[in-house]
Amino acid sequence: MCTDLRAKILKTAGELFFKFGIRSVSIDDICNELHISKKTFYTVFKQKDELVVEMLNAMYQKKEKDYQSVLYSSVNVLDLLIQSFKKLRHHSMEKHLAFGYDLEKFYPELWHERQIMLREMDLKYMAQMLRTGIEQGMYREDLNIEATSLLLANLIPNMLKDLMQISMNTAQRVDFILDMLVRMICNEKGMEYYTNLKAEN
Repeated sequence: MCTDLRAKILKTAGELFFKFGIRSVSIDDICNELHISKKTFYTVFKQKDELVVEMLNAMYQKKEKDYQSVLYSSVNVLDLLIQSFKKLRHHSMEKHLAFGYDLEKFYPELWHERQIMLREMDLKYMAQMLRTGIEQGMYREDLNIEATSLLLANLIPNMLKDLMQISMNTAQRVDFILDMLVRMICNEKGMEYYTNLKAEN
């Protein structure tokens, strides 16, 4: 029962945090949403800070699990890349930016620690994704994997944020970045495969 309640609190808190910001959501708000008492809440989490830490850990573990399922897949690397960008099409950058802003402002140590962990994970994933693409004959063999991984780790999130200044919707931003990325890392065979996929869709 306690495990189910913990999962429900994490899910509801996450939804409220992303909708209204971490600072604006109180324990009362979470309890009201779940129709539980504060006393019940405190049997699971001692304080709001503990809830925030566990929610961030759960988000990290989910992202790591998603990455692992991709890294150990035998599917064409371009199909996987396109699938991952399709998921981004449904994300609200505004909500993620607001959540990140609150995290950085009110939980600076947590934010800094999380940034380091996520960057390390992203770099590892991107390096393996590039190696796999080269092995499958889809990516350029002359790519410097370490340098390209660093470039992508910095480029993708910053471009998603910067493109918000231009009159494009989320799907258009994501598609633009995907197209530029593919043209940067693919060889002739990879470009032909990607172009055919675009034509089919």
